[in-house]
Amino acid sequence: MTITSYGTGAYRAARPSEFVSTRAKFDDLQRQLDTGKKVTSYGDLGIERRTSLDLNAKKASLDSWLSGIQLADVNLKLSTKAVEGFAKLTAETKNDARPGSYVESASGRSAPQVLAEEKFKQALDLLNTNVGGRYLFSGRTSDTEPVVSYSLIMDGDGSGRAGLKQMIAERKEADLGLTGLGRLTAGGAGTTATIAEEAGNPNYGFKLKSATTTSAGLVPTYTAGPPADVSVNVAAQPQPGDTLRFKVDLPDGTQKEIVLTARAAGSNGSATDTFEIGADVNATAANLRASVSAAFGKEAQTTLSASSAQVAAKNFFDGSPSNPPVRVPGPPFATATAAPAPGTAANTVIWYQGDDAPGSARATSTVQVDQSETVAIGARANEEAFKVGLAQFAVFAAETFPAGDPNSKGRYEALAERVSNTIGYGTGVQKPAEIIVELGTAQKAMASAKERHTATQNYLTTTLAGVEEVTTEEVATQILALQTRLQASYQTTAILSKLTLTNYI
Repeated sequence: MTITSYGTGAYRAARPSEFVSTRAKFDDLQRQLDTGKKVTSYGDLGIERRTSLDLNAKKASLDSWLSGIQLADVNLKLSTKAVEGFAKLTAETKNDARPGSYVESASGRSAPQVLAEEKFKQALDLLNTNVGGRYLFSGRTSDTEPVVSYSLIMDGDGSGRAGLKQMIAERKEADLGLTGLGRLTAGGAGTTATIAEEAGNPNYGFKLKSATTTSAGLVPTYTAGPPADVSVNVAAQPQPGDTLRFKVDLPDGTQKEIVLTARAAGSNGSATDTFEIGADVNATAANLRASVSAAFGKEAQTTLSASSAQVAAKNFFDGSPSNPPVRVPGPPFATATAAPAPGTAANTVIWYQGDDAPGSARATSTVQVDQSETVAIGARANEEAFKVGLAQFAVFAAETFPAGDPNSKGRYEALAERVSNTIGYGTGVQKPAEIIVELGTAQKAMASAKERHTATQNYLTTTLAGVEEVTTEEVATQILALQTRLQASYQTTAILSKLTLTNYI
């Protein structure tokens, strides 16, 4: 029989390596309990490292998409709120600019105009919404404030760059003309009364379209031209109540019918809408000539003036960095004939400073929400819905209607009607609601992607935990068992280290 020595030398040779490995295993179990991880490197996972790497890569992609969605969602919500606020302002102004709202004031501005000015300022602030240094309505140039200040828009910079008020004044002068008849000339002799467009067919003022009558004694003749003209022959005396109608086109694309009604000799009536039946056809024709001049002169100061302001406002807000607003060539403006031509950044305020490249405004900013799915979330302050609203706020706020001017009420009513109609967003015009729907669709797409990614992320996290993580209870049990073994080993070794052959025998 061989008796193995367990003397002090033998103890040193046989036991330390086992204690070291057991202690290392004990320390590793404690690490697992603290960190919850099986190993400290992918290499230690063995064959499961490929699974771990794959799942972690997928999870990283999901984290990236979810992070982008979260940031984009904040921007989208703020953009939507801004557009909703803009839509509310336009609806209020449409209601404010209702017929019959004119009230004389010392300032020459009615309450709806003052409100329009405040709404205009609010709208500019909404379109300059900034989140974390990013302007939401500047398209691709998100670091550029898209809209210039209210005072710069309205009054220019005082150093050569014209603002909206100056452009309105220039356009009015061009449309009114030197005679104050809207680039028309009135005349006639004997039994005729004529009204004709100026020679040279200017691109401004009234454009004659037709003339009709209910009177058997009046014979209107319309010549299309250009330049167009109307000649009315008083062939016989008209009857009281007979009407003569002139239809004209206005610069903003609307039409106006100017109606003159025959009235009996000696009766009261305004020369702007009636003419007196004279003693004979020559006298009646003379009265008719006077009424034609008065009627067209009044319409030039009222409806034509309102139309001019609308055209100037539209031209101004159609301007952008790559396409400056068109302006009447001049001075002089009252005799201008050539069509409006683009100004320059040196002589005209460019109200919009953001991205104006071709293409969809929504596509100016996108967010990757999945491997092959992007969502368009961009917006630009120069979208049609914004330009229409801003132009109406501005033109209503810019005009004044002095209490002493007999044409103030008519001009106000003509402008208010156009503001109300235009800011109501007719057929074929982009509406704020359409932008809200598009932004809402983007939010819906991102919400769906977020829900999908969150579910996938939860699944991957659970699966990954099975590969990389430990069960706390199991590790605790192993630690307890290992502690017991270590304690027993230490005690046994301590006893054996003192054992000699004599004691053993």
